[in-house]
Amino acid sequence: MLQDHPLLPWIVFPLVGALIGYATNWLAVKMLFRPRQPWGAGVLKFQGVVPRRQEALADSISETVQDELISPEDVAELVQKIATSEDVRQKLQSKVDALIAEQLQSLGPMASFLPGDLVDRIKLRIEQEIFSFVEEMGHDLHGVLGSKLDVKGKVRERIMNFELDQMEQLVLKVARKELRHIEILGGFLGLAVGLVEAGLLQLWN
Repeated sequence: MLQDHPLLPWIVFPLVGALIGYATNWLAVKMLFRPRQPWGAGVLKFQGVVPRRQEALADSISETVQDELISPEDVAELVQKIATSEDVRQKLQSKVDALIAEQLQSLGPMASFLPGDLVDRIKLRIEQEIFSFVEEMGHDLHGVLGSKLDVKGKVRERIMNFELDQMEQLVLKVARKELRHIEILGGFLGLAVGLVEAGLLQLWN
């Protein structure tokens, strides 16, 4: 039959190869997440890669986040910078000004007897004490957070609490295009194998 139709192998083999290659890679992508629960028995028990390795993935990702992205020391340093930033100082200063003005207003006419420079000195003194307290608190928080904050544990806990549907959607949202390319690549590789087989068959005959 093949001898009667010499072009048939060049059509059938590549087509079948492309279908098999595409289907194989499509199945491999699906098996990243499915089956969700172990299926089968003994050595023939199957489970999706992500469900089976969720704990190991959580350990690896959480360790990477803490070591490479954001450590407890980074968080502590950020908190200290925020606490001692110029923006915080300005907001505290505005609060002090408003508080002093409110207290002076509550004194009524008696407030006019207070020397202006005295009010300014009181205001400055209060601001200095507050700024000093905030800076000390920032340093204290830096020490406490640096030693107590468990970034790795928090990230690991969040990942372990992920529903598998959530994790699948997260991965697909990030890597849908790449996974699709893997499926298509399987089709092209199968097509190439089919062409090689057709060529070998042609030489054999």
